[in-house]
Amino acid sequence: MQTQKETRAVTSCSECQRRKQKCSREWPCNHCQARKVPHRCQFGQKKTQESASDASRYTNTITTAPTLFRTDMAIKRSITDTEKSPSAVYDDPNDDPSEGLKVWGYMPGHVHYNLCSGQSEDTQKTAAVTASVQSDVVENVLHTIPALSLTDSLVNHFLYNVNARYNSIYAPGFTEDYVQWWNDRINGKRLSPEFTCLLLRVCAYSSQYITPALRRNLEFELASNAQTLTGRFHRAAEQLSGSFTPANTCLARVQELFLKAASLKSESDIVGSWHVLGSAIREAQELGLDKDTGIEKMTEYEIELRRRVWCLLYCWDWQCSAWLGRPRLIDHKGCSFTYPNLRLDQSKSQPNLVSPFAHIALQARLGRGISMKTEEKAAAELSAEQVLAVEDEIESFVANLPPIFRLIDPDTSLDEEHPYIILQRRTMHVVIYMTMFDPLKPYLTQAPGTETSHSASYFRNTGVDTGLKLLAAARLLFDHEFPINAKFHFIVFCLFDTAAILCSAIIHDREENLPRRDEVMDAVERSLDMLHQLSLTTKIGALSYKYLFKLVQAAPILSQHFPLRKRQKEASTTSAPEPLIPDAQQGSFTLLPIVPMVETASTEPPVAATDDLSSDLDQFLQHNPFGTSSTLEIGGLEQIWDWDTLNLDDVLNQGWNR
Repeated sequence: MQTQKETRAVTSCSECQRRKQKCSREWPCNHCQARKVPHRCQFGQKKTQESASDASRYTNTITTAPTLFRTDMAIKRSITDTEKSPSAVYDDPNDDPSEGLKVWGYMPGHVHYNLCSGQSEDTQKTAAVTASVQSDVVENVLHTIPALSLTDSLVNHFLYNVNARYNSIYAPGFTEDYVQWWNDRINGKRLSPEFTCLLLRVCAYSSQYITPALRRNLEFELASNAQTLTGRFHRAAEQLSGSFTPANTCLARVQELFLKAASLKSESDIVGSWHVLGSAIREAQELGLDKDTGIEKMTEYEIELRRRVWCLLYCWDWQCSAWLGRPRLIDHKGCSFTYPNLRLDQSKSQPNLVSPFAHIALQARLGRGISMKTEEKAAAELSAEQVLAVEDEIESFVANLPPIFRLIDPDTSLDEEHPYIILQRRTMHVVIYMTMFDPLKPYLTQAPGTETSHSASYFRNTGVDTGLKLLAAARLLFDHEFPINAKFHFIVFCLFDTAAILCSAIIHDREENLPRRDEVMDAVERSLDMLHQLSLTTKIGALSYKYLFKLVQAAPILSQHFPLRKRQKEASTTSAPEPLIPDAQQGSFTLLPIVPMVETASTEPPVAATDDLSSDLDQFLQHNPFGTSSTLEIGGLEQIWDWDTLNLDDVLNQGWNR
């Protein structure tokens, strides 16, 4: 690993040597930073010799240069290498002796890797056969990638718009590899299977969020609608991805799996996305990303990319566990990793400008801090002391936010020049409020008659305030993303989850002492309006709207508070487009009809017109909007969202027995 001390020991970086400039001897140096090529800044690296064979030039580049496609524990073989005789292959000094350990599944960093000496002939033959199979698969999927100009449009849209959501791809490095990939394709040279698969994932994810102008251009040139194109890219990536072996992975492989998970979330397949996230995490662990294993001979650029990818995977795992109740894929108790330093994106001319990856790094810090306080317990299992500890942790975190991410009076001076800051700021605010709100949910959904302590009343009141702030922040995010980016799953989830909890709080409020009661009902109404708009775009938006609509309609105080009948009439006359739903088993995309947003008039429970607010709960039980089965059916939402968080089972069972 290139420490700062080691960096200063050398005269200058490779780029400054090549350009004959005076180097600042820091990574990245002053000239590379000014030229916006910090990924090229390397210290103490031997100059790469130009290969005499044009056919093996790009293959050598992806195995020796610091790019996304390097396999960290094994050197990939070039085409000329595979033509050697068995004895020459066995005696090759560049052979990796660790293959025998990989067969047994030893993790990177195991002591046995220090004892390796030699590599079997069979392993080399297997590697050559694998490379040949992958090359054949690449040729089979190349027809899926459009012409250069159209692919440029999709890639640029991804890098400068869609990628701002997670920054899973470092744009300058990807751009250079993308240009090289096209040069090699035009010249008929061997193409990297890993980059080809990553490019297909980029095109698939980008096509889910294209602008109207780009959509019209693509559909006209390719004679296919955007949904068909997304499915085509997805199937090609799946075909190529199936040729990769877990034992010989690379960073690009982890990135393409993450983009697959993100695409599945956009198409409402949250469960499938979570399973793919697990695969990405396991691939990352094979590379040692979780423990910085094997970084001694890597450049700072490679190390930084690895740490960013692991930071992103950690964030997703923490949020799926905390907010969806999913099992943790990463052992957070024993998890100790180094955060990315974010120096790749420094700007001396704009000191307040943070890295485009800063919002993910901040979320990872928040997640680690919360995990330490909660000891990985569910929100309902936390003691009052632990809830207070979480509050203190979040307050400390908020107090140290960069100016552009502050909750109150953020610095907006750079918003016009760097529009991605707006999305990241609003997403960051929603994440913070969701994290505040999560341990307070049990206090808002306590069953009637439950004895409440002073601390429980405090947490209940705090939960109402936090829930209202959360919905206000979600509204700002919705206004920024709708309608082009309406498939962004986070918008739907924060609206639905928070509004459902507040609805439960109203239903349980027999004594009508819930603070800010009218404001809560107004916030639920606004959430229902936003979900109604989202229901026309995504399946999960339609399911969320339908469920929340029925929940609100069944509570007389809520149904009286705002005109549901008007919304029902509007919804019944609106035809929703059919969403694109991925088939996890077949690895393809199919069109499925959207679930109706509301029931017909004959099946909707009647809403009593009464001013007796004290009978809200009794009337709710009598209406019994969810049928007579003790198993709640909410159209598939039960796969990703826990009905038990509303704590209505006992209440409904009492109503069914009456």
